[in-house]
Amino acid sequence: MAATPEIPRQEVPQIQERTDEFIVPETLQQSTGVKVVQKNFTAQVKSDRGQPLIQTPPTQVISVTPPAPQITLTSWAKGSITSSLSWLGTFWIRVIKKAMHFGWKVEERQDVTN
Repeated sequence: MAATPEIPRQEVPQIQERTDEFIVPETLQQSTGVKVVQKNFTAQVKSDRGQPLIQTPPTQVISVTPPAPQITLTSWAKGSITSSLSWLGTFWIRVIKKAMHFGWKVEERQDVTN
């Protein structure tokens, strides 16, 4: 028997979050002064020192440019496990799959010939 046995207890959350939206009728808004609060903030909220408290990241368009066509990358990935080219091909195939999952733009490499 242990010197200090742990007694499992069910933890009851102290705060319960509700996912449903509360709709405040117009008559209640006029009579009590209750107003609907906007959830998406467009203004920059600043602290007492003038530093921004909330920063919204700008919309980014991410593009991926693999070093070779996908057919070539697949053939590279099927090589020996001791070859670094196999690992490079596997890495880029993984990046392309990730780009497709997140909706990033996959660009073909433009070879510049002089």
